[in-house]
Amino acid sequence: MEKKPEFPELPSVEEIKTLINEYENADLKNVSFNKLSVQLRRLKWIPFLTAKLHQGYHIERARINRPGEIFYSEKDISYRNDYENIKTYGRANVKHQSLFYGAIESDVIKHPRLVNLIETSQIFRNLDKIKVDKADFVMTLGKWRIKQDIEVVEMVFNENSIKNSKDVQKSYKHHLERLTKEHPENLDQFKLILEFFSNQFAKKEIENDTDYMISAAYADFAMTWNNFPGLKYPSVKSDYQGHNVVLTPAAVEQFLELEIAAMFRVTKNGENSLISPIKHATEFGPLNSNFKWVDYEPKEYKIEQ
Repeated sequence: MEKKPEFPELPSVEEIKTLINEYENADLKNVSFNKLSVQLRRLKWIPFLTAKLHQGYHIERARINRPGEIFYSEKDISYRNDYENIKTYGRANVKHQSLFYGAIESDVIKHPRLVNLIETSQIFRNLDKIKVDKADFVMTLGKWRIKQDIEVVEMVFNENSIKNSKDVQKSYKHHLERLTKEHPENLDQFKLILEFFSNQFAKKEIENDTDYMISAAYADFAMTWNNFPGLKYPSVKSDYQGHNVVLTPAAVEQFLELEIAAMFRVTKNGENSLISPIKHATEFGPLNSNFKWVDYEPKEYKIEQ
């Protein structure tokens, strides 16, 4: 008896290439998010490959302080609550959607705060475009412990991130071997789809926030429609050597516990950049609502550029 195809509605390789070409060449400034979401579903089957963020490990997140500003609660340094002011797309969020963006340790970058710095600070984010010789500002870092394993979708099919990160390369090989074994007849189609969405998360040239629409739509499929708590993807600003994590607010409250809050002074003088710890919270207060900050003698960490 002839075996029925497992994914009978999956477009052919050529049809998928045609769809991807249409998505990539559309002027998304003139496309509604709803239309884009519907059109992406023409792919019929959108794969979600997962990895675990393990219990006991940490996620760090940073916020840049305005001059003289001090944050006094977890609410101040965690996911945003001013939904009405989130007026642009992010790499994983749609407009008016609050998500928790953070970073975890990678095989190359052992201190996620460095990834947070280059992802969060406009100065360090745009050094490839705008040369800044001097800078002096404060950032506040939160460090959350993972209370139990979190299964998240991971984006590991971008060619450059595979080349630049052994972690990504390992995950890519694992998923490719599994797909080859379990879905050999549809391997080429799934690879095309996974490469397309991974490339969107790895996109470097961002001229307008709508350049994030496709990656935000994929994240929406994963978190809103398929109930995944979040995603993991290579940090573009670290040349794919760091790992970013994005979680829903519900996942943050369920799976994470704030352990450390600290303030750092960041200075840049020519090619030399330093991060100096200046304060840390010794108490968080009831429901992490009242940080007690204490000064301490700073140690300096040189940022390699």
